[in-house]
Formats: sequence, C-alpha cells, structure tokens
Amino acid sequence: MSRILIGRRIRERRRALGISQRALAERLSISTAYLSLIENDKRLIAGGLLRKAADALGVDLEFLSASRDARLADDLTELTSALGLSELEGQASTDLASRHPQWARTLIRLHRDLQDARDAALTLADRLNRDPALVTLSHQTLTEITAIRSAAEILAQYETLETGQRRRFVDIIAKASDQLTASARAMLDMLEGPDAPTPAATPAREVEDFIIDHGNFFETIEDAAPRIVDTLPGHGLGLSAVLAARLEERHGVRIVRAEDGGAGPGTIALPAGAPEATVRFTLARELAARELADAIEAIAATGSFSSDETRRRARNALARYGAGTVLMPYDRFLETAEARRYDLSHLQARFNASFEQVAHRLVTLRKPDAEGVPFAFVRTDPAGNISKRFSLPGLRMPQFGGACPLWALYGAFSAGDRLVAQRAAMPDGRHLLLVARQVRKGTPSTVEPEARYAVMLACDAHHGHRIVHADGLGPDNAVPVGWECRSCPREACEQRAFPMLSVTASRRSPPTRASHPDGLLDAAPRM
Repeated sequence: MSRILIGRRIRERRRALGISQRALAERLSISTAYLSLIENDKRLIAGGLLRKAADALGVDLEFLSASRDARLADDLTELTSALGLSELEGQASTDLASRHPQWARTLIRLHRDLQDARDAALTLADRLNRDPALVTLSHQTLTEITAIRSAAEILAQYETLETGQRRRFVDIIAKASDQLTASARAMLDMLEGPDAPTPAATPAREVEDFIIDHGNFFETIEDAAPRIVDTLPGHGLGLSAVLAARLEERHGVRIVRAEDGGAGPGTIALPAGAPEATVRFTLARELAARELADAIEAIAATGSFSSDETRRRARNALARYGAGTVLMPYDRFLETAEARRYDLSHLQARFNASFEQVAHRLVTLRKPDAEGVPFAFVRTDPAGNISKRFSLPGLRMPQFGGACPLWALYGAFSAGDRLVAQRAAMPDGRHLLLVARQVRKGTPSTVEPEARYAVMLACDAHHGHRIVHADGLGPDNAVPVGWECRSCPREACEQRAFPMLSVTASRRSPPTRASHPDGLLDAAPRM
C-alpha cells in the first residue's frame, strides 16, 4: 500500500494558520530540522506526536491521520487496476486521494454510476430477451415502426398518387402510430414495475461507505451501550426473556411469534423457527433503536445521504451495531477474543451468537488504544453477489467487479458447516489470512429453500500468531490468489474467467460482444 502524505497536510495547515516552522516545532518539542523532514514526508509521524500536531494545528486527529484518504486511495487503486490503467496505480492514486480527495471521490462515484447504468442495461437486455410479454411487445413495436416507415417512404417517393391511395397510406401511418404509442406505453409500464432494475444510486452502497468512512467503529454507541447492559435485570431468566421484558415494560412493545399471529402496532413478530441467536439479536436491535436513539440520530446526522430511504437504512445499520454492543460488550468481547486467540467457534458459544454476528463484532474492534486484530469482512451468496463489504485501509474487499474464485470465501460453500481457513499469497507479495464459513438463513420448506451465504474475515497474515485459525498455515502453505481476474497477473491460473486487462488493449481494442473491456455485454455473472 502506498503511503498517504501526512507531512504535506501538516505544512499546508501550518501555513494557513500563519505559524512559523520554528514555532510549531517548539510546540511539538522537536527540532525545526526534524519538523522539516516530517513536512516533506521524509519522516513518519504517528502516535502521541501526531496527536500533539493535531492539537497544535486545531484539527481532528483523523484529518492528519488520513484514514479516509487511505481507503479512498485503495478504492482508486482498485478502480484503475480493474480498468487496466496500471500507470495510475500505487502512489499516483495515493497522491490524488491525498491532494485532491474531492476529485478522487468524484471519479469513484462516476465509475460506480457507470457500473450501475451498465448493470441496469444488462438487466433490461435480459428481460427483453427472456420475458415473453416483452418479446411480443418488441416484435409489435418493430412491426409498427416498419409499417410507418414504409408508408412514409411511399408517400415521399410517389408525389403523383391519387387522393384515395394517398389517404390509404396516411391512414396506415396514423393507425400504426396509435399502435406504436400503445405498445411503447405497455412496455414502459412493464419496465417500471416491481421487476424493474434498481436505481443507480443504491442506498445500501451509501450506507456501506458511511460505515467504512467511520472505520467500522462508533464510539458514542460503544460508550452508551453499558448503560443498557448494566441495568438489565437478572431474575434468573435467559437474555431473550430479559430483553423482551425490557421492551414491554419500558417501551410498551409486545413480542409475538409470527406463527401465533397477533402482529400489529406495538408488537414485534419473531420469525417462525428462528434460532436463539437470531431472536436475541432481533430483540437487542429493537432495544438499541429505542434506548440509543439519540446517539444513533446524532451519528446519522453527520452523513451526507442522498435520500430519506438511505438515512433510514443508516439508522437501521446503527441500531444493528448497537445490538452487537449490547450482546457482545466491547471490553469483555475483546478480552475473550485475545485470550482464546480469536477462536470463532468459542466466541459463538461464549456469547451465544451466530458466526456472522461474531464476525461483524470483530470488525468493529477499532477503539483507540484498545484495538483488536484489524479484520475486513465480506459476504456473498452462491452466485457471487457480494451483499456486505467492510474494507480497511490497505485491505480492500472487492466492489468494482468480481472477486477471485480461489478465495476461501467460495470454498466455504462446499465445506458444509466447517470453517475454512486459508493463507492467501497476493500478486504483490503480501500474504493474507482468510477465514470463511457458510451460513444459512430462514427456515427451509418444500416450497422455499433456506438462503445460503458465505461470510469471510480477512487480515494481514502477520497477525497470524494471534489467531488460532492460522496455526499450521505458514508461508509454504500459501495459496496463490488475486483480487479479481482483470487485474491478476497469474496467467496460468486454471480459474481465470477473463484475461488481465492491459493499458494498450483497453485503450485500443474496440468494444465487441465478446471482449468489451468492462464486461458490458459479457454473459458472465457480475459479483
């Protein structure tokens, strides 16, 4: 990962405030020469000295630590790699993110909009090819257009037509025009129906970026959660019963089972056959949404969301975060994770939580001076559709195109309920630890099968000594993988789905049905 230029930011802020280099060096208790090296990015600055610099310059620590810019640089690197623009990868992406972050965000947003538009076009093309009603309307439309054009050409070419003949062709044009209008209206009604493609600006993606921009950590919710946990009564009841009693006594909310009926205003219907971990999490989420409402609203207010729907989703995501803090209190969870070397099965049993709930909580262990192993998180379905993604600076989860099929993430689907651990060797020489497992949701029936996903945690392999799942996975056991096919240089890979994009090929080759550089017309599923 290329380095964000913090020194440049310090120098620009110092000059904007009219502070001399000598004066700032004195405030930081360092020499002027050393400050000069820092400002020219020839010396690293971190920890207590970075905090002192932030205080002296009157800025937040995040402004200087540039954690958001680091993620922005990673996104730019992924984007340029996916497009085959190798000369813009690495430090070039980092420089743009550091010096012109708004331009960098704009480029990423434009690429996302283009990708969403292509996805919508693919969806429409697929419906036009497969939906019998739309196929019929398409043929009718073409027939009507042909009739109008033919009649118009006859009228234009034969000016000496008799009045009766001219009137007949004019009637043909009028009738075909009416039919064309009706066909077009019917087609639009179908395309705007419930099966229409989703809008380009997806609320889920906005919320995902909002959470990642906060480093997957919300301190005000973490600080408020103990006030709930410490006041939950014991009464010898299980936690689900305690949470249900709290909701009813303090908030007038009654808990019912979906199969029993009776759901309505002031009630929460629990899914039929839901496991205990799901019941507990559902109740904790509803309690957090009510008792942490002020903290949730204050955090949501800091987001620049494009719609009320996105803001609502953000509040729901923060309520789920709150549920995690109630069920798995930070200090106790971190202490247990460290003591048991991040044994995921033990954490599930200790906190009576699902694999996905534990994985989510591990990603949020980012409290300053009390951090856990920095994990990234991704969830996919069997078709490769990534539905959750939480990246870290320097450790990006895919968002522009498909992921590498050799990841443990995909191997989890064939492993049943077993956990799959993998040491992955990336093309740049880095080694990652990938830990994945299949999870199931819903209650299967003869009519509707249960939903299946694979959830994966990823971290740098140098944390392996802290993680039990890394035991036995040394450098010699590393599996050569990539991020995705289009940026992967491993030409001999048996799993390669697309050739690696080169700058020359992507700029000079005309787009065709078989080889469009961004897969606009490819038939392969997008991930």
